[in-house]
This record gives sequence, structure tokens and C-alpha cells, in this order.
Amino acid sequence: MHAIIATGESPLAFLTQFGVEWQLLISQAISFALVTAVLYYFAFKPVIAKAQERRQIIEKGLSDAENARKQLESSEAEASKKLAQAALESSEILRRANDDAKRTIERAAEEAAAKAADIQARAEAQIEAEKLKMREDLKAELSGLVVKAAESVVGEILTQEQRGKLAELAAKKLGDAR
Repeated sequence: MHAIIATGESPLAFLTQFGVEWQLLISQAISFALVTAVLYYFAFKPVIAKAQERRQIIEKGLSDAENARKQLESSEAEASKKLAQAALESSEILRRANDDAKRTIERAAEEAAAKAADIQARAEAQIEAEKLKMREDLKAELSGLVVKAAESVVGEILTQEQRGKLAELAAKKLGDAR
């Protein structure tokens, strides 16, 4: 190549020896540049723009999916927290209901025991009153029988006044014996 430059010929003159024509080479270079420019602006640029747009859509979709995942985790944590709180509240309500039921049962048992004691006391008082009444009736009947027996025995011996005193004395003695 240094030899070609030293001879004064054009540096690309050796290409003509291989059958390369300059006009065709330049026209093909211009055609290539034009086709490249047309393809770049009308084919590659829209394809690259669509690829960029799709990449942005995919990135936005991934970002939205990540946000949705985080929101889902947050919602699940909140839901489990609320479930735990509801379980605590329900167990507290059940405990209170059991306590109230126990107190109600105890109150009912106390009231039943008090009523039973009251009924028993009234029955005992009624029995005692009936005993006293029966004793009074028995004493009255006995004193009547004693008076009749005494009258029949001493009726002929005693006067009317003595008989009255004897009846009073017998009634008094029977009254003291109570």
C-alpha cells in the first residue's frame, strides 16, 4: 500500500484492478444508506418503540402485582388480627355468660332453699298450733268428763254450790297442768 501511495496514484485505484466500478459502489452505498435510514425510521424505530412500550407495561404490571401482593399480605395480617380479637371477645362473652348462668343458678338455689325453709317453718308453726288446739280441746273434754264423773260420784252428796266450786277447781288444775 505504501508503494501505491508513493507512485502517486489514488489510494483506491487498486480496486479498479479487481473490477470494482466507482459509480456503482457509490450508488450502492447511497442506496444502502437510504434503505438503512428508511428501515430505521419506518421499521426499527416503531418496533423498538413498541418493545419499550411493552417493557413499560410489563414493568407496570409487575409493580402493580407487587403492590397487590403487599396489600394482600397486609389484609391477611389485619384479617388474622381481627379473627384473633374476635376469638378473644367471644371467649370473654362465653365466660361472662357462664358466670351469669352460675350466679343465676346459685340465686335460684338460694331462693328455693329460702322458700323450703319458709314452708317448713310455716308447717312446723301450723303443726304446733294444731297440737295446742288439740290439747285445749282434749283438756276441755277431759274437764267435762271429770266433772261428769265427779258429779255422778258425788252428785248425790254435794250441793249445787259445791259442785260449781269443784268444777272450777278441776278446770283450774287442768289449766295449770298445761
